[in-house]
Amino acid sequence: MPRNPDHRGATKEEFERFQRERPIMLRQIATIWELWRMCGRKDCRRAKACVGPNGDQCSGNFISTAFTDEQRATFREAVRLRLSGVDGRECWPEAERRIAAHKAQIEAIPLQGEG
Repeated sequence: MPRNPDHRGATKEEFERFQRERPIMLRQIATIWELWRMCGRKDCRRAKACVGPNGDQCSGNFISTAFTDEQRATFREAVRLRLSGVDGRECWPEAERRIAAHKAQIEAIPLQGEG
């Protein structure tokens, strides 16, 4: 099946499956990391688990404030690698390598006006 360029290479079915699974994964991450402790939702704190409707309040707030842009990019790349079948123990080091290479490429671009 052809890839859909609007969804970063995923087929429509893959994209829709990811959209359905995303809240479940975010709730599981938030529960494992006990992010409910910092959540603004009383029902999450009472349940001692993320119970929000879309799963991104507990984990989303934490991830957006606790990690640097580079760490978030590395995390996203590690998840992409794992979903593509890379062994779990190899995902993070490979993601770090890829993000470092990307960062080096960007830093090698001369800024306008420098010379």
